[in-house]
Amino acid sequence: MPTYSYKIHLSKGQIERGTLQAATQAEAIQKVHKLDGIALEVKELKEKSKSQFSFGGHLSLKERIVFTEQLSVMLKAGITLVQALKGLREETSNKVLAKILSEMVSDLEGGMAFSQALAKHPKVFSTIYCQMVASAERTGNIAGILNKLTEQQQKEYELKGKVRGALMYPAIVSTLLVGVIIMVITFILPKLMGLFEQSNISLPLSTQILIGISNLFIHDWYWLIGGLVGLIIGFNLMLKTKSGLYSWDLIKLKVPVLGSFVGKSYMARFTQSFASLAEAGIPVLEIFKILEGVIGSTVYAAELEKIAADVENGIKVSTAIRKSKYFPAMIGQLVSVGEQSGDLAGIFNVLGNFFEKEVDTMAKNLSTILEPLIMIVMGAAVGFVLLSVMQPILSLTNAA
Repeated sequence: MPTYSYKIHLSKGQIERGTLQAATQAEAIQKVHKLDGIALEVKELKEKSKSQFSFGGHLSLKERIVFTEQLSVMLKAGITLVQALKGLREETSNKVLAKILSEMVSDLEGGMAFSQALAKHPKVFSTIYCQMVASAERTGNIAGILNKLTEQQQKEYELKGKVRGALMYPAIVSTLLVGVIIMVITFILPKLMGLFEQSNISLPLSTQILIGISNLFIHDWYWLIGGLVGLIIGFNLMLKTKSGLYSWDLIKLKVPVLGSFVGKSYMARFTQSFASLAEAGIPVLEIFKILEGVIGSTVYAAELEKIAADVENGIKVSTAIRKSKYFPAMIGQLVSVGEQSGDLAGIFNVLGNFFEKEVDTMAKNLSTILEPLIMIVMGAAVGFVLLSVMQPILSLTNAA
């Protein structure tokens, strides 16, 4: 029987470590929960098998939601897990999902646990997904956990939609603005340049700058394209480095107005995911390590790593969270209440609902907030172009 090491945070504030034997990790976690304290970590001592391989396909979040919901409904109807997977395999038109389901059926018929079969496809099923299913295998309530996963993934899908929708307006307006300016300097301004040259008038600095930009677009466009391609390649190479990706994620959090929106989106994802994992019985320390890999921001991943290290050293979760400048103070305050009551999952559910409403409100108001800023930028850009074009024309009119 496998041996597992565990680490628990005692009610007196001490950290206790030990080992126990269990048939599965789910059984080990169940035994640890019976001890007097909060489970921080439960892991198998022997090395994990490296014979498993990962299927390279992808499923969209919406497809994963539909799959999870259908599987939950079939299990609630009394259909066995293998039969349900076979049924979904026959019905799906998605070749990627069909191949994954075929492999899962083979794994389950060979005696593998469902959570382990899911874990063989990390590009499709996240660590959170697999861990929650593993906890359900301990209680025998896989259908219930799948229903919970459906709700969680639906919230994530809606959250991403709100973020995309909120950022769509400034993106469209900015694109239109750039398009109008390019049209003016490439089609309208060249027709006026001949008139300016014939008149021999002294051109203002703004007009000279605009003419220089126009010549660049008309005669030296290949330099622009080359520069743009180089910029894109350089940006992508930067994002492949740890420091470059961290800097970019940090910039997104520092942008006025948008930074607050992005930060609250990550807080909604963090608190909702923490609540789901805590309700599934996953140890606190393991939750932080899981979320570190799926939070989607290197800035918050680094903060979660620090928090996990503090918790591992015996510091309370609330205290560790308070030390981070990227987590709102209210999270640490409410988590402290949850630690005293012993209901961290409930507190994180409250926080998840709060940040979800905050993101929803900001998404609805973002266009209203950004509209004045966009109008100022648009006005300045259009004003510069008009001033640069009209000044020489007025000079010609006065000279005549």
